[in-house]
Amino acid sequence: MTVLILAILLIFPTTAGAAAQAKYKFNWMESGDATGIALVKNGVTYVPLTRMTGYFKLDLSWDDSGTRAQFSGWKKSLAVRVGHLTGVLDGKLIKLPEAPFLLDKELYIPAQFMINALGGGSLTWDAATKTLKAVQLQTFKKYDFFYEGLKYTVEGKSGILYVTDRMGIQRVLAKLGTPINEYLYSDFERTAGGLLIINFYDSYGEPHLNNQYFTVVVKDDKVVQQSSVYYWNRIEKNATKLGSDLLLIDGKRLNIIEDGTGKLLETIDLVKIGGEEDNYFIEYMDKDVYLLRANKRGILKLVDRKSDKVSILYKELLDTKQQEYAEQNDSPYTGDFLKFIKREGNILYFKNDFPYDKDNKTYRISLAE
Repeated sequence: MTVLILAILLIFPTTAGAAAQAKYKFNWMESGDATGIALVKNGVTYVPLTRMTGYFKLDLSWDDSGTRAQFSGWKKSLAVRVGHLTGVLDGKLIKLPEAPFLLDKELYIPAQFMINALGGGSLTWDAATKTLKAVQLQTFKKYDFFYEGLKYTVEGKSGILYVTDRMGIQRVLAKLGTPINEYLYSDFERTAGGLLIINFYDSYGEPHLNNQYFTVVVKDDKVVQQSSVYYWNRIEKNATKLGSDLLLIDGKRLNIIEDGTGKLLETIDLVKIGGEEDNYFIEYMDKDVYLLRANKRGILKLVDRKSDKVSILYKELLDTKQQEYAEQNDSPYTGDFLKFIKREGNILYFKNDFPYDKDNKTYRISLAE
Protein backbone atom coordinates (compact mmCIF):
# COMPACT_ATOMS: atom_id res chain seq x y z
CA MET A 1 0.00 0.00 0.00
CA THR A 2 2.93 2.36 0.71
CA VAL A 3 4.26 1.85 -2.83
CA LEU A 4 0.77 2.48 -4.17
CA ILE A 5 0.42 5.75 -2.27
CA LEU A 6 3.89 6.92 -3.38
CA ALA A 7 2.96 6.19 -6.97
CA ILE A 8 -0.17 8.32 -6.66
CA LEU A 9 1.74 11.15 -4.99
CA LEU A 10 4.35 11.21 -7.75
CA ILE A 11 1.64 11.64 -10.33
CA PHE A 12 -0.53 14.02 -8.28
CA PRO A 13 1.87 16.17 -6.19
CA THR A 14 0.28 18.04 -3.32
CA THR A 15 1.25 20.55 -0.70
CA ALA A 16 0.94 19.71 2.99
CA GLY A 17 -2.69 19.73 4.17
CA ALA A 18 -4.08 20.00 0.64
CA ALA A 19 -5.70 17.13 -1.25
CA ALA A 20 -4.69 15.85 -4.68
CA GLN A 21 -7.00 13.87 -6.95
CA ALA A 22 -6.80 10.32 -8.23
CA LYS A 23 -9.47 8.06 -9.71
CA TYR A 24 -11.06 4.93 -8.36
CA LYS A 25 -12.95 2.02 -9.91
CA PHE A 26 -14.46 -0.59 -7.61
CA ASN A 27 -16.43 -3.63 -8.77
CA TRP A 28 -19.22 -5.65 -7.16
CA MET A 29 -20.57 -8.72 -8.93
CA GLU A 30 -24.09 -7.91 -7.71
CA SER A 31 -23.96 -4.11 -8.02
CA GLY A 32 -21.68 -3.30 -10.95
CA ASP A 33 -18.89 -0.71 -11.06
CA ALA A 34 -18.48 2.45 -9.00
CA THR A 35 -16.15 5.07 -10.45
CA GLY A 36 -15.19 8.55 -9.34
CA ILE A 37 -12.58 10.80 -7.80
CA ALA A 38 -10.40 9.73 -4.88
CA LEU A 39 -8.48 12.24 -2.78
CA VAL A 40 -4.90 11.91 -1.57
CA LYS A 41 -4.33 13.86 1.62
CA ASN A 42 -1.34 13.70 3.96
CA GLY A 43 -0.16 10.50 2.30
CA VAL A 44 -3.50 8.71 2.65
CA THR A 45 -5.91 7.94 -0.19
CA TYR A 46 -9.57 8.63 0.63
CA VAL A 47 -12.71 7.54 -1.21
CA PRO A 48 -16.32 8.79 -0.81
CA LEU A 49 -18.08 6.13 1.28
CA THR A 50 -21.59 7.59 1.39
CA ARG A 51 -21.66 7.60 -2.40
CA MET A 52 -21.01 3.85 -2.39
CA THR A 53 -23.65 2.69 0.08
CA GLY A 54 -25.88 1.65 -2.82
CA TYR A 55 -23.12 -0.63 -4.10
CA PHE A 56 -22.27 -2.15 -0.73
CA LYS A 57 -26.05 -2.38 -0.13
CA LEU A 58 -25.78 -0.66 3.24
CA ASP A 59 -28.30 1.56 4.98
CA LEU A 60 -26.87 4.92 6.09
CA SER A 61 -28.02 7.05 9.01
CA TRP A 62 -26.51 10.13 10.68
CA ASP A 63 -26.80 11.22 14.30
CA ASP A 64 -28.38 14.54 15.25
CA SER A 65 -25.03 16.33 15.14
CA GLY A 66 -24.45 15.26 11.55
CA THR A 67 -20.94 14.01 12.34
CA ARG A 68 -21.44 10.29 13.13
CA ALA A 69 -22.33 8.02 10.21
CA GLN A 70 -23.80 4.55 10.83
CA PHE A 71 -23.73 1.97 8.02
CA SER A 72 -25.83 -1.16 8.50
CA GLY A 73 -26.39 -4.31 6.43
CA TRP A 74 -26.66 -8.07 6.67
CA LYS A 75 -24.26 -9.13 9.45
CA LYS A 76 -22.26 -5.97 8.82
CA SER A 77 -22.16 -2.62 10.64
CA LEU A 78 -19.72 0.26 10.61
CA ALA A 79 -19.82 3.57 12.43
CA VAL A 80 -17.31 6.42 12.08
CA ARG A 81 -17.23 10.02 13.25
CA VAL A 82 -15.87 12.96 11.29
CA GLY A 83 -12.47 14.03 12.62
CA HIS A 84 -12.05 10.98 14.90
CA LEU A 85 -9.59 8.09 14.62
CA THR A 86 -11.82 5.54 16.35
CA GLY A 87 -14.88 3.79 14.98
CA VAL A 88 -17.01 0.69 15.50
CA LEU A 89 -16.88 -2.30 13.15
CA ASP A 90 -19.31 -5.17 13.75
CA GLY A 91 -19.73 -4.09 17.36
CA LYS A 92 -16.00 -3.72 18.15
CA LEU A 93 -13.93 -0.57 18.57
CA ILE A 94 -11.37 -0.03 15.81
CA LYS A 95 -8.68 2.48 14.98
CA LEU A 96 -8.56 4.20 11.63
CA PRO A 97 -5.23 5.17 9.95
CA GLU A 98 -6.52 8.73 9.47
CA ALA A 99 -9.70 10.53 10.45
CA PRO A 100 -12.69 10.69 8.06
CA PHE A 101 -13.67 14.13 6.80
CA LEU A 102 -16.58 15.82 5.03
CA LEU A 103 -16.19 17.63 1.72
CA ASP A 104 -19.22 19.00 -0.15
CA LYS A 105 -21.50 16.92 2.11
CA GLU A 106 -19.66 13.74 1.17
CA LEU A 107 -17.95 11.53 3.77
CA TYR A 108 -14.41 10.53 2.81
CA ILE A 109 -12.75 7.54 4.48
CA PRO A 110 -9.30 5.92 3.98
CA ALA A 111 -9.57 3.59 0.99
CA GLN A 112 -7.56 0.69 2.39
CA PHE A 113 -9.54 0.74 5.63
CA MET A 114 -12.84 0.76 3.74
CA ILE A 115 -11.86 -2.22 1.59
CA ASN A 116 -10.63 -4.19 4.61
CA ALA A 117 -13.71 -3.38 6.69
CA LEU A 118 -16.40 -3.84 4.07
CA GLY A 119 -15.23 -5.36 0.88
CA GLY A 120 -12.45 -7.85 1.34
CA GLY A 121 -10.18 -8.24 -1.65
CA SER A 122 -7.24 -5.91 -2.23
CA LEU A 123 -6.44 -2.55 -3.76
CA THR A 124 -4.30 -2.20 -6.88
CA TRP A 125 -2.94 0.82 -8.74
CA ASP A 126 -3.33 1.07 -12.53
CA ALA A 127 -0.59 3.47 -13.61
CA ALA A 128 -1.77 3.60 -17.22
CA THR A 129 -5.20 4.96 -16.31
CA LYS A 130 -4.11 6.47 -12.97
CA THR A 131 -6.85 4.56 -11.21
CA LEU A 132 -7.18 2.87 -7.82
CA LYS A 133 -8.96 -0.46 -8.33
CA ALA A 134 -10.65 -3.20 -6.31
CA VAL A 135 -12.74 -6.12 -7.58
CA GLN A 136 -15.10 -8.79 -6.21
CA LEU A 137 -16.28 -6.62 -3.34
CA GLN A 138 -19.05 -7.85 -1.07
CA THR A 139 -22.60 -6.66 -0.61
CA PHE A 140 -24.58 -6.72 2.64
CA LYS A 141 -28.17 -5.99 1.68
CA LYS A 142 -30.99 -6.99 3.99
CA TYR A 143 -34.67 -6.14 4.16
CA ASP A 144 -36.44 -5.93 7.54
CA PHE A 145 -40.21 -6.13 8.05
CA PHE A 146 -42.24 -6.27 11.26
CA TYR A 147 -45.56 -7.99 11.90
CA GLU A 148 -47.33 -9.11 15.08
CA GLY A 149 -44.28 -8.30 17.19
CA LEU A 150 -41.86 -10.40 15.11
CA LYS A 151 -39.12 -9.26 12.76
CA TYR A 152 -38.87 -10.83 9.31
CA THR A 153 -35.56 -10.38 7.48
CA VAL A 154 -34.70 -11.28 3.90
CA GLU A 155 -30.98 -11.55 3.17
CA GLY A 156 -30.41 -10.07 -0.28
CA LYS A 157 -27.72 -12.31 -1.78
CA SER A 158 -29.24 -15.65 -0.79
CA GLY A 159 -32.93 -14.79 -0.72
CA ILE A 160 -33.30 -16.56 2.62
CA LEU A 161 -36.15 -15.42 4.88
CA TYR A 162 -35.40 -15.28 8.62
CA VAL A 163 -37.73 -14.62 11.54
CA THR A 164 -36.61 -13.15 14.86
CA ASP A 165 -38.78 -13.73 17.92
CA ARG A 166 -39.39 -11.44 20.87
CA MET A 167 -36.38 -12.92 22.69
CA GLY A 168 -34.08 -11.93 19.84
CA ILE A 169 -33.60 -15.52 18.60
CA GLN A 170 -33.33 -15.72 14.83
CA ARG A 171 -34.06 -18.76 12.68
CA VAL A 172 -34.52 -19.59 9.00
CA LEU A 173 -38.16 -19.56 7.99
CA ALA A 174 -37.98 -20.12 4.22
CA LYS A 175 -35.74 -20.03 1.16
CA LEU A 176 -37.31 -17.81 -1.47
CA GLY A 177 -35.23 -19.48 -4.16
CA THR A 178 -33.55 -16.50 -5.81
CA PRO A 179 -31.51 -13.44 -4.76
CA ILE A 180 -33.28 -10.12 -4.29
CA ASN A 181 -32.29 -7.74 -7.05
CA GLU A 182 -33.39 -4.31 -5.92
CA TYR A 183 -36.48 -3.03 -4.14
CA LEU A 184 -38.43 -5.42 -1.93
CA TYR A 185 -41.93 -4.69 -0.69
CA SER A 186 -44.09 -6.86 1.54
CA ASP A 187 -47.56 -7.40 2.87
CA PHE A 188 -48.76 -9.68 5.66
CA GLU A 189 -52.23 -11.15 6.13
CA ARG A 190 -53.72 -13.39 8.80
CA THR A 191 -56.47 -15.51 7.23
CA ALA A 192 -59.80 -16.42 8.78
CA GLY A 193 -58.42 -19.94 9.35
CA GLY A 194 -55.36 -18.62 11.18
CA LEU A 195 -52.75 -19.02 8.45
CA LEU A 196 -50.20 -16.25 7.91
CA ILE A 197 -49.75 -15.17 4.29
CA ILE A 198 -46.52 -13.28 3.54
CA ASN A 199 -46.06 -11.71 0.11
CA PHE A 200 -42.83 -10.16 -1.16
CA TYR A 201 -42.47 -8.11 -4.35
CA ASP A 202 -39.08 -7.49 -5.98
CA SER A 203 -39.17 -4.88 -8.75
CA TYR A 204 -35.86 -4.35 -10.52
CA GLY A 205 -34.03 -3.28 -13.65
CA GLU A 206 -34.54 0.00 -15.46
CA PRO A 207 -37.28 1.07 -15.84
CA HIS A 208 -38.35 -1.72 -13.47
CA LEU A 209 -39.73 -4.10 -16.08
CA ASN A 210 -38.72 -7.18 -14.07
CA ASN A 211 -41.03 -8.29 -11.28
CA GLN A 212 -40.54 -11.29 -9.01
CA TYR A 213 -43.31 -12.21 -6.55
CA PHE A 214 -42.95 -14.57 -3.59
CA THR A 215 -45.68 -16.01 -1.36
CA VAL A 216 -45.07 -17.90 1.89
CA VAL A 217 -47.87 -19.59 3.84
CA VAL A 218 -47.14 -20.15 7.53
CA LYS A 219 -49.01 -22.35 10.01
CA ASP A 220 -47.90 -22.67 13.63
CA ASP A 221 -44.57 -20.92 12.83
CA LYS A 222 -43.75 -23.35 10.01
CA VAL A 223 -44.00 -22.90 6.24
CA VAL A 224 -46.67 -25.20 4.80
CA GLN A 225 -46.84 -23.79 1.25
CA GLN A 226 -44.88 -21.33 -0.85
CA SER A 227 -44.61 -20.15 -4.44
CA SER A 228 -42.90 -17.58 -6.60
CA VAL A 229 -43.57 -16.16 -10.06
CA TYR A 230 -41.72 -13.86 -12.45
CA TYR A 231 -43.46 -11.37 -14.73
CA TRP A 232 -41.89 -9.11 -17.33
CA ASN A 233 -43.23 -5.62 -18.03
CA ARG A 234 -46.94 -6.36 -17.74
CA ILE A 235 -48.39 -6.52 -14.22
CA GLU A 236 -51.91 -7.67 -13.42
CA LYS A 237 -53.44 -8.40 -10.03
CA ASN A 238 -53.83 -12.10 -9.36
CA ALA A 239 -56.85 -13.47 -7.53
CA THR A 240 -55.85 -14.83 -4.12
CA LYS A 241 -58.99 -16.54 -2.85
CA LEU A 242 -61.69 -18.93 -4.00
CA GLY A 243 -64.34 -18.74 -1.31
CA SER A 244 -62.51 -19.65 1.87
CA ASP A 245 -59.69 -21.40 0.00
CA LEU A 246 -56.41 -19.75 -0.98
CA LEU A 247 -54.84 -19.44 -4.44
CA LEU A 248 -51.08 -19.77 -4.98
CA ILE A 249 -49.62 -19.30 -8.44
CA ASP A 250 -46.10 -19.94 -9.71
CA GLY A 251 -46.91 -18.84 -13.25
CA LYS A 252 -47.13 -22.37 -14.63
CA ARG A 253 -49.46 -23.91 -12.06
CA LEU A 254 -52.27 -22.75 -9.85
CA ASN A 255 -52.54 -24.43 -6.45
CA ILE A 256 -55.74 -24.26 -4.44
CA ILE A 257 -54.97 -24.40 -0.70
CA GLU A 258 -57.34 -25.13 2.16
CA ASP A 259 -57.41 -22.35 4.71
CA GLY A 260 -56.68 -23.41 8.26
CA THR A 261 -54.73 -26.56 7.33
CA GLY A 262 -52.62 -25.38 4.38
CA LYS A 263 -53.53 -28.65 2.61
CA LEU A 264 -53.19 -28.76 -1.19
CA LEU A 265 -56.67 -29.36 -2.63
CA GLU A 266 -56.12 -29.04 -6.39
CA THR A 267 -53.45 -28.14 -8.94
CA ILE A 268 -54.31 -26.64 -12.35
CA ASP A 269 -51.78 -26.82 -15.21
CA LEU A 270 -52.01 -23.31 -16.66
CA VAL A 271 -49.59 -23.92 -19.54
CA LYS A 272 -51.60 -26.92 -20.74
CA ILE A 273 -54.87 -25.02 -20.64
CA GLY A 274 -53.53 -21.67 -21.84
CA GLY A 275 -51.61 -23.23 -24.73
CA GLU A 276 -48.57 -20.96 -24.40
CA GLU A 277 -45.22 -21.67 -22.72
CA ASP A 278 -45.35 -18.63 -20.48
CA ASN A 279 -46.12 -17.42 -16.98
CA TYR A 280 -49.78 -16.69 -16.38
CA PHE A 281 -52.00 -14.35 -14.40
CA ILE A 282 -55.25 -15.54 -12.81
CA GLU A 283 -57.33 -12.35 -12.70
CA TYR A 284 -60.58 -13.87 -11.43
CA MET A 285 -61.67 -17.29 -10.23
CA ASP A 286 -64.93 -18.88 -9.22
CA LYS A 287 -66.15 -22.45 -8.84
CA ASP A 288 -67.18 -22.69 -12.50
CA VAL A 289 -64.83 -20.33 -14.43
CA TYR A 290 -61.63 -18.35 -14.21
CA LEU A 291 -59.83 -15.64 -16.21
CA LEU A 292 -56.39 -16.54 -17.54
CA ARG A 293 -53.79 -14.26 -19.18
CA ALA A 294 -50.33 -15.14 -20.51
CA ASN A 295 -47.70 -12.58 -19.46
CA LYS A 296 -46.04 -11.96 -22.85
CA ARG A 297 -48.89 -12.24 -25.35
CA GLY A 298 -51.34 -10.68 -22.92
CA ILE A 299 -54.67 -12.05 -24.19
CA LEU A 300 -57.39 -12.50 -21.57
CA LYS A 301 -59.10 -15.90 -21.79
CA LEU A 302 -62.18 -17.27 -20.08
CA VAL A 303 -61.85 -20.89 -18.99
CA ASP A 304 -64.73 -23.20 -18.12
CA ARG A 305 -63.51 -25.23 -15.13
CA LYS A 306 -65.66 -28.25 -15.92
CA SER A 307 -64.73 -28.69 -19.59
CA ASP A 308 -61.49 -26.61 -19.81
CA LYS A 309 -63.07 -24.84 -22.80
CA VAL A 310 -61.20 -21.59 -23.53
CA SER A 311 -62.88 -18.45 -24.90
CA ILE A 312 -60.88 -15.50 -26.32
CA LEU A 313 -62.70 -12.57 -24.80
CA TYR A 314 -61.52 -9.66 -26.94
CA LYS A 315 -62.90 -11.42 -30.05
CA GLU A 316 -66.30 -11.77 -28.43
CA LEU A 317 -66.52 -8.35 -26.78
CA LEU A 318 -64.62 -5.74 -28.82
CA ASP A 319 -65.25 -4.12 -32.20
CA THR A 320 -62.95 -4.51 -35.20
CA LYS A 321 -60.78 -1.49 -34.37
CA GLN A 322 -60.25 -2.57 -30.76
CA GLN A 323 -59.52 -6.12 -31.90
CA GLU A 324 -56.76 -4.77 -34.16
CA TYR A 325 -55.29 -2.92 -31.17
CA ALA A 326 -55.28 -6.13 -29.15
CA GLU A 327 -53.57 -8.04 -31.94
CA GLN A 328 -51.03 -5.45 -33.11
CA ASN A 329 -50.15 -3.03 -30.30
CA ASP A 330 -46.93 -3.39 -28.33
CA SER A 331 -47.07 -0.28 -26.12
CA PRO A 332 -47.04 -0.28 -23.18
CA TYR A 333 -47.29 -4.04 -23.75
CA THR A 334 -48.85 -6.55 -26.10
CA GLY A 335 -52.36 -7.96 -25.87
CA ASP A 336 -55.75 -6.63 -24.87
CA PHE A 337 -56.66 -4.30 -22.00
CA LEU A 338 -59.86 -5.92 -20.80
CA LYS A 339 -60.38 -5.59 -17.05
CA PHE A 340 -62.82 -7.67 -15.04
CA ILE A 341 -65.22 -5.51 -13.00
CA LYS A 342 -67.71 -7.80 -11.29
CA ARG A 343 -69.98 -10.81 -11.56
CA GLU A 344 -73.76 -10.76 -11.16
CA GLY A 345 -75.34 -14.18 -11.43
CA ASN A 346 -74.15 -15.68 -14.71
CA ILE A 347 -73.00 -12.38 -16.21
CA LEU A 348 -69.38 -11.16 -16.09
CA TYR A 349 -68.74 -7.42 -16.57
CA PHE A 350 -65.62 -5.88 -18.10
CA LYS A 351 -64.20 -2.54 -19.18
CA ASN A 352 -61.71 -1.88 -21.96
CA ASP A 353 -58.82 -0.03 -20.33
CA PHE A 354 -56.74 0.60 -23.46
CA PRO A 355 -54.66 3.67 -22.44
CA TYR A 356 -54.76 5.52 -25.79
CA ASP A 357 -58.42 5.06 -26.76
CA LYS A 358 -60.68 4.38 -23.80
CA ASP A 359 -64.29 3.90 -24.81
CA ASN A 360 -65.92 4.10 -21.33
CA LYS A 361 -68.20 1.20 -22.22
CA THR A 362 -69.20 -1.69 -20.01
CA TYR A 363 -68.94 -5.08 -21.68
CA ARG A 364 -70.70 -8.21 -20.55
CA ILE A 365 -70.62 -11.89 -21.32
CA SER A 366 -73.16 -14.49 -20.20
CA LEU A 367 -72.02 -17.83 -18.89
CA ALA A 368 -73.73 -21.04 -19.84
CA GLU A 369 -76.40 -22.16 -17.42
